[in-house]
This record gives sequence, C-alpha cells and structure tokens, in this order.
Amino acid sequence: TDRYEQYLQEGADFILLGEAEQTLSELMAALDEQQKDFVAIPGLAYCQDNAVVKTAKRNVLKELDSLPFPAWDLVDIEVYRKKWIKHKGYFSVNMATTRGCPFKCNWCAKPIYGNRYNSRSPQNVVMELKMLKEKLHFDHIWFCDDIFGLKPGWVHVFADLLEKEGLNFRFKIQARADLLIQENYVRALARAGCENIWMGAESGSQKILDVMDKGTTVGQIYQATRLVKKNGIHPSFFIQFGYPGETKDDIAKTIRMINELVPHEIGISVSYPLPGTGFFEKVKNEL
Repeated sequence: TDRYEQYLQEGADFILLGEAEQTLSELMAALDEQQKDFVAIPGLAYCQDNAVVKTAKRNVLKELDSLPFPAWDLVDIEVYRKKWIKHKGYFSVNMATTRGCPFKCNWCAKPIYGNRYNSRSPQNVVMELKMLKEKLHFDHIWFCDDIFGLKPGWVHVFADLLEKEGLNFRFKIQARADLLIQENYVRALARAGCENIWMGAESGSQKILDVMDKGTTVGQIYQATRLVKKNGIHPSFFIQFGYPGETKDDIAKTIRMINELVPHEIGISVSYPLPGTGFFEKVKNEL
C-alpha cells in the first residue's frame, strides 16, 4: 500500500490499497465481465497508458462482524497440527479479533488502518472459537491483534461467554503497559484463559519511551508486570535497542528493568525506520 508504484513498475497488474476484501470482490466481478475501466472501484492502483492510476480511497471496514469466517476447510490442518504437537506438545491456531491501533508510536507503520481501531463483537469471536474447537480441536489460540480487548468491557463479556459455552483453552495476546495496570481487565483475561501477554515495553529508559511517542511510562511497565504475574499470567516483553539518542546508560536501564522484572520471554529488535512513519521522516537524510 505504501509502495504501490514500485510494485506496478515491477509488473503487478493491480495493487489493492488498504483493506482488500471488498476491493478484491469488486475487481474480480469487473474482470469476469471483461471490463477495461476500473476507476469506479475504490482502493485500487494500476497502470493505464503508461501512467499510474490511483482510484478513490476505500473507507476502513467498521463492522467486522459482517465478514465471513476464514475458509478453514481449504487448509490442510493436519500438517500444522503434527508440526505443533511435535515441537510444542500442543496445537495452536491464530485469530484476529480487531483491526488497527489508535496509539501513535512514531516507529510503527500503519499503511492499512491508520490510527483507526475496529473490533469484532465478543459474541462473533466466541462463535468462531466454538466452531474451530469442534472442527479443529485446537489447544491454544494466538490472538494476533496489535492490542487485544481495548474496547471497555469487551474482555469481561468475552470471559462470560467462554464460561457460558464451556470453552476451555489457553491463549496469548499483545497489550500495552497502560492497559495492563487495570486490575479488572487483567482478572478478566485470567478468567478467560490467558496465559501469556506480550507487552510493548521497548525500553527501561523514560527518555527513550518519550522520544518514541510511546505514551507509556517505565513505572507502568513495572506495575503492569507485577499485576499480570499476581493473576497467574506470564508477562513477556518486546524490547527495542538502537533508537536514535539511546546511550549506554539507557541500555543499562533497560537491562536492569529486565533483570528486576524477569519477564517470561523477551523479543529483541533493533530500531529500523519503516517508510511512512514519523521515525522514517526524522532519519531519512541519514539513510
């Protein structure tokens, strides 16, 4: 989406800009009818007469419950099950319950959703989970949302519905430190079966969190980690090194935070500028 001209130059026929479902459906119908003019289809980029045509922007889908469930019947699921059982001893499946993130970390690329955040209803998610449990017999779910259950009250309703349906499974999520200092939220996650929360801690230096526009504090990381552990959930950290301005002292603060809080797992990355981000604009002359 943020480099569509380059893909067209390399031979792509069409680029679907942003969310693809509705655009793809309309494009396929137009191709079936052998149409030559696609300008009326929002969310497309293509070449015509050696010029790039970009149609009107397609609005982000707000009612995610309107989407059908993925076509799991087309997946050879036994291949995945065997691999999971062999390497982990359990079978895990991915699921997304939301799209987007409303926060503004300046290194995070958001070409699809921008700062919009839309959520499926807890009822819709539990309906799919029930279907997957019956058909795939999974043991574990990796909810791959940028932020799980941000909508107020969502996780409480989710936990209630799981109990009502008798659905028992373990899962892991991603969340923010400032969300995880809310005890009711963390308790509801534990009740629903959450066993591992990946938190975007990033740094133990407040100076670095501030220049990242992270919107969280080191104190919140400490508070959230202790609350998560208190409720029997594993806290895991995403850590980022090398952000411009970081010193050895900042790195030492991050290492000290990790040693003091002892997260369950850590994922370490080095800061790199993604096109379309504030971070990229800040350092592009140095690339």
